[in-house]
Amino acid sequence: MQIKTIFIAEDHQLVREAWKLTIEKETNFQIVGETDNCQSALDFCTSNKVDVILMDINLKDGNSISTMKLMIDRIPNVNIVVVSILNVMSIIKELYKAGVRAYLTKNSSKEQLLIALNHAANNNVYYSPEISQLFVDFNNELIHTLNSKEIRIIQHVCKGLSNREVAQVFKVAEKTIEGHKTKIYKKLNVTNNIGLFEFAQKNGLI
Repeated sequence: MQIKTIFIAEDHQLVREAWKLTIEKETNFQIVGETDNCQSALDFCTSNKVDVILMDINLKDGNSISTMKLMIDRIPNVNIVVVSILNVMSIIKELYKAGVRAYLTKNSSKEQLLIALNHAANNNVYYSPEISQLFVDFNNELIHTLNSKEIRIIQHVCKGLSNREVAQVFKVAEKTIEGHKTKIYKKLNVTNNIGLFEFAQKNGLI
């Protein structure tokens, strides 16, 4: 069984300790660091191997949303689980567009936390039930079939990057990106990059 590394960013110590107690009981997770602020979270996660970042949306030293966007831009294959007291659709949509595919509220249970971490660690989507309800009428239902990596690939392709250039961003072989694009085309019922661009534009991914 592959161990997934987790970094925690939360500015309330009691909450951090509660998360750690829940996560440390799971044999497939290893907590590799923790912090109470955006800057040290960004510094650690860009310098160390982290599979999943569990992060509060309201850290005290800065804009957590901007920090998450920087993490997604700078760290290939990273997955972020957002925890927030907010369930404002505009914020959720902004994070979704940025590539965050797991979102919990502070009312979420321990079980939901573990489900979200497992989904994120495997590049899958998870939203707590109360957040999922907000998504019922959000854009094209096909968008919810995409995982975080696929959204980032679409965004890079729509910027005009070639398969080779996208592969360099993710530090993988060009054929790996070609394989991802084939799956994306199939999911979205498109046949080329033009169709991909039109879908991305229509659904707010670019």
